[in-house]
Amino acid sequence: MKRSICFLCLASLLALSGCSNAMKKRQEQREKVAASSGLFCEFVSGDDHKDVDVELNFSMARRCDPAKNFTVTSYKSSAEVNGLIYCCSILRKAERSTPAAAKPEAKPAPEVKVPEAKASAPTPAPKAPVGEAAP
Repeated sequence: MKRSICFLCLASLLALSGCSNAMKKRQEQREKVAASSGLFCEFVSGDDHKDVDVELNFSMARRCDPAKNFTVTSYKSSAEVNGLIYCCSILRKAERSTPAAAKPEAKPAPEVKVPEAKASAPTPAPKAPVGEAAP
């Protein structure tokens, strides 16, 4: 009896690790395709996250390029799990590492020399007509 329980436990652990390995390979494949195509889609579960809008915002902030268009769709999985699926253009690694590439670097204006103006002789004030007082 004890042997059968131990055997069952070992078999279930082996099966779970096999599933885990398959999921890991699938995730790696997904990341490669996303990196090469520039397009990323993800399902945000309403069952796992009661504040699905906040989780959606966090997920999109981590992966999406805010300067490009995206889509968000209400979705129900085959397991009857409600949630949202979003697709967006991802930031390329070069864009992530160099934020200055998006914004041109500010350079000081070149120094301009203005020639000095020479003062001319003062002009006399016009004379007031006869009979009027000067202001």
